[in-house]
Amino acid sequence: MVNLGMDFGSTYTMVSIFENGEPRTVQSSHLMFHYPSIVCYDEDKNKYFYGTSARDRLGKKGIIGFRGFKMLLNEQMDPQMLRERSYSDKHTPEFITSFFLRSVLENTLKKLGEDKIGLLVIGAPECWFQSIRTIDARGTLRDICMGFKDIVERVELRSEPTDAAAFCVWNYEKKNKKQFDGSILVVDYGGGTLDTALVSVNHIEDKVQIKPEMLSGIGENSDREIGKAGIAYQEAVVRKAISEALGVPEAQINTNPSFDRAVKDLEDALITDCELIDDTFADYVATPSQLKDEILLSVKYNGWDVDIDFAQMKQAYDETIRSQLQRVLEESSRELGEGEQPYLALVGGFCNFYLVREQIQDHFKLGGVNSKVRTLFHKEEDREKAIAYGACLIANRVIDVCCVANFGIGMYIKFSNRDKVFMRYAINYGQEYIPDKIYFARDKDGTIAPMILTEADTFLLNFNKNPELGFPARPKERFAAALNKAKHDSIAVVGFSIDAAERISVHIFNYSYEAGDDGYGNTIQPAAVISLSTFKGSFDNMVIPKKG
Repeated sequence: MVNLGMDFGSTYTMVSIFENGEPRTVQSSHLMFHYPSIVCYDEDKNKYFYGTSARDRLGKKGIIGFRGFKMLLNEQMDPQMLRERSYSDKHTPEFITSFFLRSVLENTLKKLGEDKIGLLVIGAPECWFQSIRTIDARGTLRDICMGFKDIVERVELRSEPTDAAAFCVWNYEKKNKKQFDGSILVVDYGGGTLDTALVSVNHIEDKVQIKPEMLSGIGENSDREIGKAGIAYQEAVVRKAISEALGVPEAQINTNPSFDRAVKDLEDALITDCELIDDTFADYVATPSQLKDEILLSVKYNGWDVDIDFAQMKQAYDETIRSQLQRVLEESSRELGEGEQPYLALVGGFCNFYLVREQIQDHFKLGGVNSKVRTLFHKEEDREKAIAYGACLIANRVIDVCCVANFGIGMYIKFSNRDKVFMRYAINYGQEYIPDKIYFARDKDGTIAPMILTEADTFLLNFNKNPELGFPARPKERFAAALNKAKHDSIAVVGFSIDAAERISVHIFNYSYEAGDDGYGNTIQPAAVISLSTFKGSFDNMVIPKKG
């Protein structure tokens, strides 16, 4: 049995193991350390392919290709747009993701000569916890991995930038032979999401402990775009080039196998021709109009030859990426204390792109005499592997990470002797918590709050720092039925817990005024424990009660 870390990326996926005192990636083949996050279905042979085998088949006759499926787990895309990307009732993003991840994990176990994974720590985009529209993607990913019971014993989800920070600290201390002192600002920019994390570092005995102090991100899909990062940028460049070459409005250019192949060819060029790209953009900083004359590559689209020039690349960046990245960078800067100079870790493949690096460097004034941020590492390989390495270090308990709630949860409480409804959190947004510990909704004086349970019980959710912006979420039918079944008296005490896999459980305790000092009624064990898989499957936004 082995403990593994995984970076399940929108573009590439890597798996790492801790061996001989160091993390290392498990090669997908004898030449590569990552898997392209692509699945293909051969209609004639009724066979699926993944990784490099799938990537080589993109755009070929009889092949249905699936890319960016990680970013489609949040169910934001319009059904018509999903169909344009070849998804169907049979080939759902969940099905494709499950096939891909199981294939990767089975191949990893085969290469390691192992038969089971004891603990799998898998990175999840922080932006999934920034909106009620995206939060269930994290639960869906968790449930997919927990479904591999024959090969995976336990699963933990961790924020991708937090994983990267874990590796940064370990790498710093190993190379410098001293403890890391300070904080780290991680900017994680990959194929689908842009995440940032400001983490503090503590040393407890011989263990390093990381605590996320600020987590932020963007990556919600729009009608046509997957995320707000590398994939969205590459597709925008190809659409712009096709539009100019064929005189077709960009909005009318749909995805198809030919389009997918053109995007793949552009992606290859961004990787293999990075020095040319750097030099070209640097040479024309003063005369950007001349970028139109510089051609990066020619792609095929429905039989037509389409040139992609540097002016199109620059314009697509300004339209698709620049403002989104700037907003997150400014938000990160506001979180920094006055005079604070954290280390900066740029991770994720899209951080290697010239225009991204330049914008980040300009924002933080890197390279100047009075640089506000000290850089942590520049090694390209470390940037690409940092999340997988960090997840592996966490899986093997080399680095500890504090659990910090990315949402607040509680109840709107009606007390037996008052008519008003009061907003009471059990777990607050940003609160450090212990997995599986029960936290109770409490009154303002800190005492556990017994409440009247009715059919209209309304829970409280919050996804930001302002507790007043929490909103009501009523239990859906199955959840409501479980709550009603748990009731023995009209008054109860309600607690909440979050386990290591980030599943929420609701604990219902019987309560009576004669119970004594413990506050739990006639039992110290909950009368019922209700496990919630996803928010969408558990709650329904319907009624806003009067707040006290």
